[in-house]
Amino acid sequence: MTAETQHATHAGAVDAAQEAMGCTAYSWSPEVHDLYGDPETIIRKMDGMDMELADRRIFVLLTESANGADIRFFERVGDGEYVVSTWSGDAAAGLVGRLADTILGNKGVHCVGEQVRAMLSEYDLEPIGTVPAPANARAAFAHTVRGHGEGTFTRATAALLC
Repeated sequence: MTAETQHATHAGAVDAAQEAMGCTAYSWSPEVHDLYGDPETIIRKMDGMDMELADRRIFVLLTESANGADIRFFERVGDGEYVVSTWSGDAAAGLVGRLADTILGNKGVHCVGEQVRAMLSEYDLEPIGTVPAPANARAAFAHTVRGHGEGTFTRATAALLC
C-alpha cells in the first residue's frame, strides 16, 4: 500500500468517524419545525431560523395543502453534496404524527435519519438529482413550498435529523 493510499484510507476512516459522531449527536437532538401560512409567509419564517442544514447528513421537508402533499428527502452523499429524493401525492395523512412517533420511539439510540428513511419507504421516494449543500432553508425548501401555489394555506414540516 502506498503512502497516498494509506492517507486516503485514513482520511476516509476519519470522515466516517466524524460523520458517526455527528449522527450520534444529532440523533439525540433532532428537530421538527411545523410552519403554517401561505408559501411566502412560511419562507419568511424559515429565513429567521438557523437549521444548520449543511451540518446534517439527512433532513426532510414535508409540505401539505389543499393542492396535495410533497416529501423532499435530502441525504449527504459526498463532500458538500446531497441527493434529493421526492414523492408527491394527494395527501400524506398522519405522516407528521408518524414522524414524531419514529423520533420519539428511537430515543436517540440509533441513527434517526435511517429510522425516518425506513418509515418513509412506503412512499417510493424517487431520486431526482444531486445538489450542493444548501446555504440555508430558503435555498433548500423555497421551491417546494412555493409549489403549493401563491396564497395557498400550507403546512411545511422540516425534520432536521442526523
